[in-house]
Amino acid sequence: MTLPPLITFKDLSKSYGRGEATIRALDKINLSITSGEFVAIMGPSGSGKSTAMNIIGGLDVPTSGEYLFQGIPTSAFDRSQLTLLRRHMLGFVFQGFNLLARTSAVENVELPLVYRGMEQRERRRRALLALEQVGLAGRENHTTQELSGGQQQRVAIARAIVTDPAVLLADEPTGNLDTKTSVEIMDLITRLNRENGITVIMVTHEEDIAAYGKRLLRFVDGHLASDELQNAEAEHVL
Repeated sequence: MTLPPLITFKDLSKSYGRGEATIRALDKINLSITSGEFVAIMGPSGSGKSTAMNIIGGLDVPTSGEYLFQGIPTSAFDRSQLTLLRRHMLGFVFQGFNLLARTSAVENVELPLVYRGMEQRERRRRALLALEQVGLAGRENHTTQELSGGQQQRVAIARAIVTDPAVLLADEPTGNLDTKTSVEIMDLITRLNRENGITVIMVTHEEDIAAYGKRLLRFVDGHLASDELQNAEAEHVL
């Protein structure tokens, strides 16, 4: 039996405002993403790429058309069901890290498990394992203020994967990092995709960062202008 795509857009549109002030952020997008893919999304400001990411993440809903997750139409989901989708199936990594400033790395990583109601010993075990996966074993008790930008992004990635999500949504994950650290973070995300099988969907405005994806989507004026496979197997070096 063939499994449905992990993510599907069917004639999906998103508009903001009314009448002459209406802005069509997405216009009848058709798109499928299968489990295990690494998809990079690019486009100029106002192209619709961030709106598409927000809809995939359950942070926004389409005006028309359909968004299906594992073949299930999300239009039938109420707010609590969308929350459960985000909590159990999706992991988020942001440009600004979004960590609690005076809280230890391990406590930051535990946070999604607290929302799940997991008991303290088990969530600590999982958080330490996630930190080890991202190369931060030994830094678990350091606060955010005691970590470099690259280390903070590693904590954010550990927090995103601690719930074993089906999808990692990365919004400009290297936007606040220098070139060397950006390469380290992208190598980490690539490894998580390749070795752990996590589906990665990443928005970026940098061509060299987009090159890590195995597939590149370009949005222009609310339309999916191109959808191309690309060779992301070569080693990325400075």
